Amino acid sequence: MSPTNASRTLFRNFNYKSDAEYVMKVAKILLTPVGVWPLYKTDSTFDKMKYVFQTSFIFSLMCFLLVPHIIYTFYDAEDLTRYMKVIAAQVFSLLGIVKFWTMIINRNDIKYCLQQMEIQYRDVESEEDRSVMVKHAKIGRQFTIMYLGLLYGGALPYHIIMPLVADKIIKEDNTTQLPLPYLSDYIFFVVENSPFYEVLFVTQIIFSTLILSTNCGVYGLIATSVMHACCLFEISRRHMETFLTSGTDDLHKRFGQIIVHHMRALRFTEMIEKSFNFVFLSEMVGCTIIICFLEYGVLKEWEDNQILGTIIYFILVISILVNVFTLSSIGDRLKEESVKIGETSYFINWYAVPAKNVSGLVMVMIRSNRPSTLTAGKIFDISLQGFCDVCKTSAAYLNFIRMVAA
Repeated sequence: MSPTNASRTLFRNFNYKSDAEYVMKVAKILLTPVGVWPLYKTDSTFDKMKYVFQTSFIFSLMCFLLVPHIIYTFYDAEDLTRYMKVIAAQVFSLLGIVKFWTMIINRNDIKYCLQQMEIQYRDVESEEDRSVMVKHAKIGRQFTIMYLGLLYGGALPYHIIMPLVADKIIKEDNTTQLPLPYLSDYIFFVVENSPFYEVLFVTQIIFSTLILSTNCGVYGLIATSVMHACCLFEISRRHMETFLTSGTDDLHKRFGQIIVHHMRALRFTEMIEKSFNFVFLSEMVGCTIIICFLEYGVLKEWEDNQILGTIIYFILVISILVNVFTLSSIGDRLKEESVKIGETSYFINWYAVPAKNVSGLVMVMIRSNRPSTLTAGKIFDISLQGFCDVCKTSAAYLNFIRMVAA
């Protein structure tokens, strides 16, 4: 047995739990408070009851925030300009609810993906393979932290600072008060009187933070899962590159391991696609709408000489664009990594492969010609081309909105 194979046989990753925890930590911190983190220590009756109660309670809080806001903007908004400046927040909240229910409906599939990630860290065959996995985990975590900083850096000032600098609301007794972060019409009770108004002001900020956490947590989970799928393809490719350079001992066995790694990467990608393809569709469509309305907000704040409002809207535009670009780029990278293993199998000395392994090598080449991709609801691929389409479509919608509002 060659030294490389011996090291793979003897290698044990005793730190696999800490590695898996590192990968999942950010998403776990964000999704546990809203009750949709799929990994629990036990599936006891108490845990199931706690899960149902927590998710029902959080969903009720989201609806308490969003439904009165929609009622206000459709029935009580004073002008079209005000409506167009707040619709982006509504669409963003709806995206959060879509992600929330996706985590609930596809909980078992997502749980299986996370469990497989931990198993793959445990069963990694060499320190080199572990380094590849950790490298991709760091990239996924950096994407998440970057998006988290941009989104919270724009959304929280939008909910906290904007009401403080906005025009005061004049009540019937000629007193004034700050507008709520989410202008709302609560049909069954009046919220103008103190201290209920102040309590509701703080409550809306807290509830909006829950929606932010859901959006960021699911995004972080997607980023880390897709980057993990990329690392599985890269590991398969690395093994293919050294397939014929490690001697002829156990050649059939080593080729079988390559097939196992490749199939593991394909199955993991299919599970991600199955679990999140509706999220991808809602994200691409929703972000297109959000971007065009935020761009409109930038223009209106600039025309009104509201420098602070312009900066906040601009930060929000950048954060959503970064979100779409990152999602598109990791989708593109996944597609590229799935193709590379086929290219590698062609460039090795395949003519030196024993006849009994040739058919398997051909199957790898053929399968790689149909790359693994993430799709938006099975309609179109998540790629950099999709990002360009989002930018162009949002610009077209912006022109239409300006014409309507003129």
